[in-house]
Amino acid sequence: MKFLKPNSKKIIIKMLILIAISVLLTMLSFCFTNTNLNIIMYRTYFEPKLFFLNFLPILLIILLLYFISKRVHISFLITSLLIIVLGVANQTKITYRDDIVKFQDLFIIKEAFIMAQRYSIVIKKYTILAIILMIPTVIILKKYIPKMIINIKKQIVAILLIIVLMLCLYKFILTDATIYNSVGDTSLINIWITTRQYQIRGLVYPFIYTIEDGKYEAPKGYNENEAKSALERYTYENIDENKKVNVIAIMLEAYNDFSKFNAIDFNEDIYKNFHDIQEKSISGNLLTTIFGGGTVVTERNFITGFDIHPTYRKATNSYVWYFKEQGYRTEAMHPMYGAFYNRASINPNLGFDNYFYYENKFADIQSDFMQDYDFFDYIIEGYNNAKSDNIPYFNFSVTYQNHGPYYDKSYIGKEYFFDNNNYDEDIYNMLNEYFYGIKKTDKALKKLIDYFEGEEEPVIVILFGDHNPYLGENNLGYEQIGINLDLSTIEGFENYYEIPYIIYANETAKEVFDKEFIGEGETISPIFLMNQFFDYVGLKGNNYMQYMSDLKSHVDVISDTFYKENDEFINKNDSIYQDMIDEYKNVNYYYSKNFIRKVNKND
Repeated sequence: MKFLKPNSKKIIIKMLILIAISVLLTMLSFCFTNTNLNIIMYRTYFEPKLFFLNFLPILLIILLLYFISKRVHISFLITSLLIIVLGVANQTKITYRDDIVKFQDLFIIKEAFIMAQRYSIVIKKYTILAIILMIPTVIILKKYIPKMIINIKKQIVAILLIIVLMLCLYKFILTDATIYNSVGDTSLINIWITTRQYQIRGLVYPFIYTIEDGKYEAPKGYNENEAKSALERYTYENIDENKKVNVIAIMLEAYNDFSKFNAIDFNEDIYKNFHDIQEKSISGNLLTTIFGGGTVVTERNFITGFDIHPTYRKATNSYVWYFKEQGYRTEAMHPMYGAFYNRASINPNLGFDNYFYYENKFADIQSDFMQDYDFFDYIIEGYNNAKSDNIPYFNFSVTYQNHGPYYDKSYIGKEYFFDNNNYDEDIYNMLNEYFYGIKKTDKALKKLIDYFEGEEEPVIVILFGDHNPYLGENNLGYEQIGINLDLSTIEGFENYYEIPYIIYANETAKEVFDKEFIGEGETISPIFLMNQFFDYVGLKGNNYMQYMSDLKSHVDVISDTFYKENDEFINKNDSIYQDMIDEYKNVNYYYSKNFIRKVNKND
């Protein structure tokens, strides 16, 4: 460096120091991605592409603060504190909610402080060590790295240039889904847990990426006043005290009735109990918008009536809140991890008094994920607890049994439900594994309905699937069964998305509403399933429920390709109710963004 002028040498040395500081802070940030330091995962962060995706934002923040303050030690101090605060908050949230800190959390600081009063902040030994080492580092930098000498014009230019670089990095790299999905070692995690997907990508990079998660854009032509006026056409209606029946809603994982296709010659009726329940209930079909996965979409369609979903990271309107306002105890259950689809964090925002999941209930009962036959006992237990307290009960539960993948290489010690007539061996095994679970669910359903059939208290049970099962690459299982999944045809569209629902009532509930609860239900979108129940028994519900019932009377299936209008499927481009559907999109957006709570006198 002899050929460089003394001033140039100083600039290069300062830049190298800033880079070195940024590298160290990047390495420090990786310590906060898990509740405890995971050495195996920590090493994966040094994959060059992933490392730089975390390093570059830190470097640019360091540079920005340096050119603003003109002092290296101030730049280092502020950036270090930001990373430590972010890291501690992240570890604390993961510890108690199994959810990472996201950018949207910055907008609910008040709620965060309330939660902080209930929990101890998680501070690890290495966090304390980092803070201790930070102090002498700041002192050394202050003593040996002098203040930058720069005129105001150059300073402003430098600051503006860094800001432009930051915006470009954010726009074209840090929020690019293709880049995001190309990094992180997925072999180390359960890919179905959203939190784990973030954790394998570091701390700073996923935090920035979540900015896009919070983007919930208004539909084209959105007008808040018009959406508000649409809801004001209706009047909030309470449920009469003598009609506050208990409601048990259960979403069955990957459940469909394959006997309806008449394409498989089953050697036993694995749907016998399901068919028996159908015969004494209202029975119809839902047309979902998902296939083979995405359970939470159908779930939240049902409990909110929303076709377009917000982040649910704060209190959000839902039908659960309505039941709660009417004095019901509202509970949700799922025998899997609370982090699945962030339910442990989100369900309270949807109005559930309690959410019972693997970590806070079922893990203490058994280590394996609970099968339907045993899981249903805890739904019954929740009902009995509410009955003992003389409180009407609303339960929404999601099962895990029948979740894929299904065995395709080996299928030992279990049953075969049909003969192998020209099926690929892998597909034959896969189908039988799926139907083995369906048979067990059938037994569990009988147990559940038999119990409530004998109850003197009025009980409604709503059963429905979430989506069709995934049966092999390119839907090979469906192809070999002979099921048409051509989405350009109405038949293929129905086969692809259709799953059953049942609305069952015990004798006491039938007497309460003076209804038989027997017959064929309409084919509808999941967003209208709660309306199907309310409309049948003559309950009005809140403003949004009534709005949705009116919409349902014209259009009761809404999808990306077909609508069902006036009982006929049509291409969405041929809709005669497009204005009504556009209004619904506006109302959906408005109602999901503006939380409205009618406080119950018992709250």
